[in-house]
Formats: sequence, C-alpha cells, structure tokens
Amino acid sequence: MKEFDEILELLKRLHGPGGCPWDQSQNFWTLQPYLLEEAHEVIDAVDEKDDLRTLSELGDLLYTILFFAKIAEKERRFGIQAILQSIKEKVVRRHPHVFGGKEISIEEVVKRWEELKMEEKEHEKRESLLDGIPKQMHSLLRAQKMLGKMRRAHPALFSLEKDAKALTEQEIGKGLIEMILKADAEGVDVEGALRRALAPFEEAFRLWEKEKH
Repeated sequence: MKEFDEILELLKRLHGPGGCPWDQSQNFWTLQPYLLEEAHEVIDAVDEKDDLRTLSELGDLLYTILFFAKIAEKERRFGIQAILQSIKEKVVRRHPHVFGGKEISIEEVVKRWEELKMEEKEHEKRESLLDGIPKQMHSLLRAQKMLGKMRRAHPALFSLEKDAKALTEQEIGKGLIEMILKADAEGVDVEGALRRALAPFEEAFRLWEKEKH
C-alpha cells in the first residue's frame, strides 16, 4: 500500500541522519504514556460518534505503534515485517472455522479462541489462562477480563443465580455509579478495593488449574 510505505519512509527520515532529535531519543519506556493516551483518545472519539476525530485518533495510534516498530528495528530486535507476519499467522491460526472450513457456534469460537491463545503462550511459560491479562490494566477492566475467563472455564467458582433478572447496560452503569458514590462517601479507594477483592478469586482459580492438570 502506497500510503503505508510513505509513512515508513517518513519514520526512516525522522530516525536517520539529519532527522528529529526528539524522535531519536525515544525508547519503549518513554513511548508508553503516548501509547496509552492515544488509545484512550480513540475510545473517546468512538464514544462521541465522531468519525473525523476517530479517523484522526486511529491514525495517531497506528503511528505510535509504527514508532515502536521503528525503535525495535533500530535496536535490531525485530521490524515491521515481523510484526505483520505475526499478525497474519495469529489471525489465521485463531480462525480455523474460517480458514479451515470448519463450521462452529459463537460459543465454540470463544472457547477455542482461549484454547489457542494458551497454546500460543506455552513458549512464554504461561501456566494459567489469567497470565496474559496485563497487570497494569485498570482494575475494572482487568476484573471483567479475569472474571470472564474464570467464569467460562470454571462456572462452579461463581454463584450467579440462573433465574436472576438480566440487567440492561443502563442498569449496570447506574449500579456501578451508585457503588462508586458509596465508596467515595466512605473514603474507599475503588481501584484498590476491587484489586484486593479479585485476589482470592484469582488464587482459587489458579489452584483449580493446577489440580486439574
């Protein structure tokens, strides 16, 4: 793609002789705040249903990712081609129902997705379904990721009532706001409280995984 190649040439110029001193001084750690900021700005634009801003913010996020790739290339660690090849192989591998001609249900797709991810992470010495969830995630997002994986793999760990009334997105949001207001009134750190509340669930799930194997 012509435009993609042109962006790569811009990066090459910025990081080459006579390029930008600031760009050339960056590394994986100094770029982390920008990566988070750009990702959050994409989410804001999507929530606002602003297509022009979404287009712009997605461009900023993509450029930041390419910036990471350029740094890795300069340090002779890996390059953009290796990243693209990894994406291609991973997408094909995780969609056997598309590229392998096997028809399966949405539930089976989700289950198989988790199984394939575990297989991929074996070389990284990951022993649990939970090991791939970033520790730096905000507690609420991390909780949903963790509890979702645990619920699907080990439903008996939770005591959700089968006949309980399904809640709408609005009702769930309102409930979360009420809990946050109560926490604020009591001087409770919501992030810390949720993180600590998750700990026994994670411990029990990891123990179950070890016993299962």
